[in-house]
Amino acid sequence: VQSAKPEAAARQPDAAMSELADMVLRCEKTGKLFFSEKEAKLHNEETGLSDFAQVSLEEKIWECVETGKICYNEMQVDLHKKRVPEAQNFVEKTIADLRKAQKDREAAEAAGGDVETEEDMLLRAAGKKPKGKGGAEPSGPPTVTKESVEQLVEMGFTELRAQKALVKTSNAGVENAMNWLVEHLEDADIDEPMEVTTMTQEEVDAAAAAKMAGASSQLTAEEKKAKLDEALAKARAKKAGTTVEEEKQKEKERRTSGKQMVASRADLEDRQRQKDIEARKKEKRDFEEHRAKLR
Repeated sequence: VQSAKPEAAARQPDAAMSELADMVLRCEKTGKLFFSEKEAKLHNEETGLSDFAQVSLEEKIWECVETGKICYNEMQVDLHKKRVPEAQNFVEKTIADLRKAQKDREAAEAAGGDVETEEDMLLRAAGKKPKGKGGAEPSGPPTVTKESVEQLVEMGFTELRAQKALVKTSNAGVENAMNWLVEHLEDADIDEPMEVTTMTQEEVDAAAAAKMAGASSQLTAEEKKAKLDEALAKARAKKAGTTVEEEKQKEKERRTSGKQMVASRADLEDRQRQKDIEARKKEKRDFEEHRAKLR
């Protein structure tokens, strides 16, 4: 980390502005990087944190091949490997590489991006991370599955943190969300409100199939649903290093487990209601008997 050089102020205005635009800043409290003064100011307004330092473009960083996680030192690399078993391969890069990737993304967004593929549309509608680099954005807030949120809440996390973790991990499951929460518990914005839509897995799948109605009108609803399942299975298999059939079986088991959990909770609530009804009936009988004795 290095401080801004005093002689920069004595340079020509255009050169000074160019240097300022190329600066990469790091929040000393959260470790978050900012590629423009505007981003740093917004972080300051949102969190109240104002301690920033300029980062050298030659500083090394390590990017996890499996998860995309950026680590800023070898200790973070070791910690990420322990927390995420599949994270085993890291590519050494520099801050300059990160800045270039950021500028490329901004240029692609400014140009309107590529046309989103049908498969990416399916993945996005299902709350998953698209494979391509299309510029299309989801309409409305991101969607998370109700079953996953409930599992995380039962583990002791707040509903907001559970939803945020699922959004940040592209709805990739409870385990990935837990890993994200463990790594980000100290983030300044961890409890910042965010707008999300919560749906059951069946509702998510149905919505994805409905969204594709105009994209390939020759397919029936069942065929679109099958196409969605196939796309999701391929994406999960590639990420986990398994086969498509294994991922389909896992998804089938997960949905069965989710249905059983919902049915079990409904049964419990029904039994509790019956107990409450019986208790009220008993109270009424006891009251009537007591009143009859007084007569």
